[in-house]
Amino acid sequence: MYRFFLILSFAALGSVLAPMTVAGQERVVPVPNADRMASPHVRVLFQDSEGFMWYGMKSDGLYSDDGYNLAVIRADFLHPEVQMNNNITAICEDGRGRLWIGTKRGLYILDKRDYSIYPTGDEELQRWTFDALKASGGDSVQAYANRQVLTYDGEGRCVGRTPVEKNPLVTQSRKELTDRRGNFWQIDDNGIPSVKMRPVAELKEVELAELPLCGNVPVDWIELPEEQHKHNVWRDADSTMYASTNKGLWVARKGEEPEQQGPEFGVVNALSPGEDGTIYMNTEWQGLVSYTNGIVERLDQSIRNAFNICFDQGKLWICTSDGKLLLYDVATKEKVDMSNQCRLQGDAPIGLAVLQGKVWLLFDHRLLIYTISENPDDKPVMRCISPSDLEPRPAFFRGLYTDGKSRIFLECEQKSYELLLTDDGQKMDEEEAIVLSAYETANGMRRPGMNTNQLNLEADERVVHLYLTTFDHMNTRHVRFAYRYRGEQEWQYLEMGKNDVLLTRLSRGEQTVEVMATGVDGQWNEYVLELTIFCKPHWWESAWAYAAYVLGALVLLAAGFWSASLLKKSPQ
Repeated sequence: MYRFFLILSFAALGSVLAPMTVAGQERVVPVPNADRMASPHVRVLFQDSEGFMWYGMKSDGLYSDDGYNLAVIRADFLHPEVQMNNNITAICEDGRGRLWIGTKRGLYILDKRDYSIYPTGDEELQRWTFDALKASGGDSVQAYANRQVLTYDGEGRCVGRTPVEKNPLVTQSRKELTDRRGNFWQIDDNGIPSVKMRPVAELKEVELAELPLCGNVPVDWIELPEEQHKHNVWRDADSTMYASTNKGLWVARKGEEPEQQGPEFGVVNALSPGEDGTIYMNTEWQGLVSYTNGIVERLDQSIRNAFNICFDQGKLWICTSDGKLLLYDVATKEKVDMSNQCRLQGDAPIGLAVLQGKVWLLFDHRLLIYTISENPDDKPVMRCISPSDLEPRPAFFRGLYTDGKSRIFLECEQKSYELLLTDDGQKMDEEEAIVLSAYETANGMRRPGMNTNQLNLEADERVVHLYLTTFDHMNTRHVRFAYRYRGEQEWQYLEMGKNDVLLTRLSRGEQTVEVMATGVDGQWNEYVLELTIFCKPHWWESAWAYAAYVLGALVLLAAGFWSASLLKKSPQ
């Protein structure tokens, strides 16, 4: 019955918070995995240096959250090894990564190397209520209890007491924190935790037909003879429109009917006018060409499958149907493949724009913004915006347009919007860390310990379940993992949102498993976690056992030779 009311509490929270989002404002959502807690009453929020979120409960112990699963530390008949008081009042972390946990009755230390938990030294003080904790450098910690500031050393001994009238250690509310990704976590007066997520951009509804679009525009903005199939339409600042079609190039100047231009180009996939009136086109017959004053020049015959071109400062940005982004220098006629720099892996953009030193690449479910650097040796800076980052939240994207100056417009499934950025979005120049948060064998669930990339398994543990995380608590459904044994060429890919790997081919001795993950944009990061697993052999598989086998075989062989020699010497 209590569980039933708990579920109703979180359901009610979701229904209350859902309508609180207004365009351009923060939206409030329940914390991930909150419905898995035995009690809804959280007193303390804390994020440690690894990235785990910790929930100190009013009567139910301590929960850790890796974004996918909750693990609980509390004293009850299921956890007889834990002696900690379950009423949590404060949490802090020292220089060794240990958690100091204040409770209604005593102060405890949790060592994340092996997740052991033990009380601090003074038995008298263990009867006090610890209202606040603060790491004061190195391994020492200050605590506020019974109107005193207590100083503890790294061994958990109280080495100083200072009477005070008021608590001087409260520097931040234990009911609020900002996580490492900028999301604001809070606890309300009823102990219900929630997260404020600020949208990276606001969408302002607009009508495309009323906008001064300059660049690629909707293809229905120009009317051509019915036999013409329009691929894309470009509009310049003078309202002249250029259309690439299956039967060549068409131009419609303001107030005039469209006319077919130039020689027979055949199929023109995409085009973009240059600054001097030159029209750059990609054709199926001649590849990349330029056309000006009736003269056609072949630039690069190898580029035949472009579907979007954008001219900017003497260079052409070209999207191809096989998912490449090319940068072509008109003056030097040099071509550079920018696909890897811009994190493209075969997925072709549906929209392209170059504006204010940035390249905008639109896909069905994300918008990538690549900042152009003057220095080719600089690491590229990109950011990713998904529909869920925006307010209102569209289901998917359909088109990308600009005014040629500073404004960006998105065509979505039903409506069109102007994109108003509020911050940098999800930066892609920072690699996601991959951590093994827990593993399970026939002997139960265990936690590997802080910064541990090696597992030592017993002889009967030849099957292991690995649980992985990148500590992106609010975006776990967008993250994908892949793994392989070192030496193998093929990666085994998990479904998006799935974080557990079942290994069943473990042999005795040492083996290394490699793990990689995507960011929220779906792109694979360069960082690879190398996890070493050592499986202890059975006694009959040990080196001593094999030595005994060899020795026994030698003894038997010697005994055979000895018996044979005796038979030869015996009288007939």
